[in-house]
Order: sequence, then C-alpha cells, then structure tokens
Amino acid sequence: MMFTVIFPEGCRQERNWISSVLLHEFLGIEHEVRFNRQSSVRLCADGKVLELPDIFFKYASSGWLTPETLPVQPLQWWFVPASNEFNPKLTAPFVPVIFGQPGFRAIDDTSAWLGLDIFGSGFFMLSRYEEAVRKERDLHDRFPAAASLAFQEGFLDRPVVDEYTEILWSAMLRLWPQLKRRARQFKVLVSCDVDYPCHPAAYSFHRMLRSTASKALHEHNPLRMLSPIRNYMANRFGDWRSDSYYLAVDWIMDVNEKAGNKVAFNFIPQITDPIFDDTSPITSAAVAEMMKKIDVRGHEIGLHPGYRSYQSIETTLSGLGRLCEVLRGAGIRQQICGGRNHYLRWSTKTPSVWDATGLRYDSTLSYADHVGFRCGTCTEFTMYDLDGRRPLQIKQKPLICMECTVSAYMGYGFTDAALEKMNKLKNAAREMKGSFSLLWHNSNLESASAKALYCEVIK
Repeated sequence: MMFTVIFPEGCRQERNWISSVLLHEFLGIEHEVRFNRQSSVRLCADGKVLELPDIFFKYASSGWLTPETLPVQPLQWWFVPASNEFNPKLTAPFVPVIFGQPGFRAIDDTSAWLGLDIFGSGFFMLSRYEEAVRKERDLHDRFPAAASLAFQEGFLDRPVVDEYTEILWSAMLRLWPQLKRRARQFKVLVSCDVDYPCHPAAYSFHRMLRSTASKALHEHNPLRMLSPIRNYMANRFGDWRSDSYYLAVDWIMDVNEKAGNKVAFNFIPQITDPIFDDTSPITSAAVAEMMKKIDVRGHEIGLHPGYRSYQSIETTLSGLGRLCEVLRGAGIRQQICGGRNHYLRWSTKTPSVWDATGLRYDSTLSYADHVGFRCGTCTEFTMYDLDGRRPLQIKQKPLICMECTVSAYMGYGFTDAALEKMNKLKNAAREMKGSFSLLWHNSNLESASAKALYCEVIK
C-alpha cells in the first residue's frame, strides 16, 4: 500500500527527512510526500485520511533555530487508555506532548484525527534541534542533560520518539487494519572505547610512582601494592600480557562471546590534545597485537577520534586514515564502519563531519552526565545536518548507557542500584524492540563488583 503524506508548505527538506525516518526507516511503510497550503498534516491511502496538527514546522518555517520555536513548558501529558481500536505499545500509559495536544479520535471508517504533532516532535528530538538553539555547555563544550527538554520534563529514560511512532502506527491500523510493518528485534549492542589499551602507569615512571603510592594508601595486600612496579618493568621489556587494562579486552570478548554479543572496540588514532588524548600510541606492538586478536575473534574495530576532532572534518579524516594505515600494517583487512567521539563530544556540526568520512555510523549521542535516550529513540536512524539543512548518509546508533555515567557522574557506583538503572533502560529498549547500546571502558573493570555488574547487563 502506497501512502501519500501531505504537508503544509515550508521546511520541505526537514519534512521529507522526518517522514522518511519515521515511516520508511522505523515502520517500513512506502510513501510519497506532497505539499499544499492546508494547515494540517494528512496521511492518505485508499480514500482514507489520518489528520495530524502541524505545530513545530509552522513556527520553524519563519523562525528557524530561534527560541520561539522550542516547546512551551511545562508540557501537557496524555493518558492513553488501551482499547480494542487504539492500543499503542508504550513504556508507560502517560505520554509527554512535545508539540500538539492529547487525544485520538476516529471520526468514521474513513477518517481519524491524532492530536500529537508526530513529525514535528520527531524532528525536534532526532535532529537535536534544541542543542542548536540553547547555549548551555559544560567544561568540555558538551550540551548537558539538565538543559534538555527530556530531562526537565522527566522523560529522558523513555524512547519517546519510538513511542510516538507506536502511537502513529496504532492510529494508522485503525483506518488501515490490513497494513503491515517492518519486523523489529531487540538487540544488545556492546562497545568499548579503548582510551587506554595499557594502564597509564605502565608507560610513565611518574604515574607508576603515583599508582604505587595510591595502592599503598588504599590496599592492604602487599602484592597488589607492588603491581604497578611489576607492570611498569614488564612493559619496559615488551611484556604487556599481565597488564590489567590489556587483559580486560580479552575478558570483554570472553564474556560477550558467551552471551552471543559482538563488541565494537574503538581506538584513538592520534593525539589531538596532549591532556585529553593521553593514551598508548596505536602504533605500539601491544595495540597491534590487541587489534589482531579482536579481528581474529570476529569483533569490530572502530574509530574513536581525538578530543579536538568533533567539529573538524580534516582532523577526523586524518585520524581515520591513520587507523586504516595501522590496520593495513598489522595485516588486518577489516574495514572501519563507524565509531564514537572521545569524551562524547558532539555538536550539531558533528553529523556533517562524520558524513564526510564515508563511514556508515556514529554512536556518540548520549549525555556524559546522565544516561537515557538523548535522541528519544533506541532505533538506528539517518542523521540530519541542521546547519546545512540537508539529510545525510551517516547513521546514528544512539548510545543509551555509558558505565562511568552511572557509576561516577550519577554516583551509583557498581551497585544493585546501578543495575536497576541500567535494566530500566534496557527493558524500555526491549519493549520497543530496539537496541540497548552499552559502552563500557576496558579501564573500568578492575573490581569484582564492576565485572559482576557488566556480566549482568550484557545478558
């Protein structure tokens, strides 16, 4: 069945993109887009019409990236009662109304009205429109979770765009009950940003001394107190096989293979900042050996551009070239498909940077200071360039949970409370048949509690 989506005039590129993402990519529904001078959005097929309001794009057409186009707070919430005729799959019965108004009404067998501005709200969340408007930034020039609408209105832990898509689907089924959609399957996507292939104390005398002093202060086991010295000396003679950070990569592969997961290991290709890109060079024998093992065991090697790369096409391409050169030198034929920016640095300029690399995907989009659904989805989607106002080729695999966000930024540590928080997000992704994307650094697996938590989450 071919649908026609009729939009009001204005924001043509943006409307084409969001209808393609929601209808084609998320639901697998074929459609064409038309424009006229009406004031609402209409989905039409077989003489039937589903009407939706046009709120966001109406204001964005004349005030692109201005504060006046942001949602009015506090938001309304819609209680969606389940019925035989309208029963969308949701993570909770109350849904935030970003743009539009609550309600669904079947007028007759050929027409219905849905109060949510599905397309405008979806564009707002997926494109990260608010991040181009609002000026709040942290010390690393990152948009903080607390500045986001989702955090302020209490739905950051919900894939709201996926839920909106389910509402749209349920409304469409009311008019077109024979309609079929693309099948979806829940997945766990595991990644590891290998910021430190080996422990920093293994290649710096001063760090070795500091690490030894720290263990002397906190450890009561003499053997553990001396481990930084032993590791430093072994590394001097080219033996990194007892390094805890190095061994953690093998352990990650072991436990994920048992769980049936393929892991993406992302490497910093070059130093762009001497303070924040402090890592082992990827040309070292230890890193080459690590990459070979990752490749042989069937896991993915990805790009982790340095701290200064997130707004620079030149620096990102240079890093990609360097990583590809290292792989060729090590005899690894694996092709780089994607990765993630260091420190989760991202701006609305970043999608065009990644698009220029020719890679397939980026997986940066999560907040460093709070876990959740930054884009409002757990579904991979094609990205949009807000500055150039054009759709891109690069895909976003949104990151849902980073371990140090939960353990450090949010203060949960590696506890049952941390597991509960992670499982809440995982269950929400499962409910939407999306992907739970987990990032866990190899440098954050030294304690037994961290390893136990990791094994529970990757199941």
